[in-house]
Amino acid sequence: MEVITNKNFGKNTPEILTLMRSWNPKGICDFHHTLGNKITPLIQLPHLAKSLGIKNILVKDESSRLGLNSFKPLGASYSMHKEIDNNPNIEVFCTATDGNHGRSVAWMARKLKKRSVIYVPCDTTESRIKSISEEGAKVHVIDGSYDATVKKAKSRCQLENQEFEKDRWSLVQDTAWNNYEKIPLDIMKGYWTQIHEITKQISPNSIDVLFLQAGVGSWAASLISYIMIYWENPPKIISVEPLSANCVHESIRMGHRVSVHSNQKTIMAGLNCGTVSTMAWAILKNYIYKSISIPDSFSKNAIKLFANPIADDQKIISGESGAGGLGGLLALRNGSSKDRAEEVLKDSSTVLIINTEGATDPINYNSIIGED
Repeated sequence: MEVITNKNFGKNTPEILTLMRSWNPKGICDFHHTLGNKITPLIQLPHLAKSLGIKNILVKDESSRLGLNSFKPLGASYSMHKEIDNNPNIEVFCTATDGNHGRSVAWMARKLKKRSVIYVPCDTTESRIKSISEEGAKVHVIDGSYDATVKKAKSRCQLENQEFEKDRWSLVQDTAWNNYEKIPLDIMKGYWTQIHEITKQISPNSIDVLFLQAGVGSWAASLISYIMIYWENPPKIISVEPLSANCVHESIRMGHRVSVHSNQKTIMAGLNCGTVSTMAWAILKNYIYKSISIPDSFSKNAIKLFANPIADDQKIISGESGAGGLGGLLALRNGSSKDRAEEVLKDSSTVLIINTEGATDPINYNSIIGED
């Protein structure tokens, strides 16, 4: 594991934050309500907190969100809804995914009575592929990484739209690049429902430390943007990534966006990304306080702690990426960089963690909780 401090923390206010101030969180939540969205629970784990030497741990549990077991449908559904408003002629929604996002795109496409084509990396588990297919999607398995899969989905959409000379295909990715920003921005806007719920469930000023998983960084940047606009006293924010796919971590180290490439695999499939979203980076580089890269063992330990609570703490079902936030807390508190924890975690600290997914790969989940 490795912990680094962001040298650019708090130096600038990104221009994109001005745009985000115009967003209407109630309107976003109202849209999700039309899909049957219900507020997901915020769970206190006081006994786990005591065992880690802090005051309290709060967990926003996304394992039941819209029946899809992750927060991902919040972003996909909102962006696809906006796309149809702008272009009713769309026939196919396409994306690249490690699982949850693709399932969410397929689910929303079915609701909109549209087709979906989903590209997944070759190491995507059979259970996740099956979940996507069951939503009516055509799934293509690509011999390559997540980043290579994004390129494949992008080129397929471009080819289809060129051939038919109209925008029948829409690419729905939460990572932005030059000339591809509107849809990722709408996805980030959709994620605001989650943090808006959290704000209503707690006193925002009571949170001292927030752990956020970072893949391409869009979800983390979305929540951070809301916090910087609406919370009076923002917490210290710590990003968490797998050691083998830590593009945000390495970008923070270098002070600019960098891509990472590794032949190593991680069980944290939703975080297995090599390049930071351009729009996300504008926010992350200014507001991430520390960044942690963790081996899979910390995610596994977090899953087990959630599944086997201390005393009368509530049981939480968490997937490999979902447990990353708690994995980051365990790494900071009990890992080799324990000395660095003292400036962040105190006995009076209240920590907020987001369980971003349930057991989206039941076979692997049962294998992990069955380990000694």
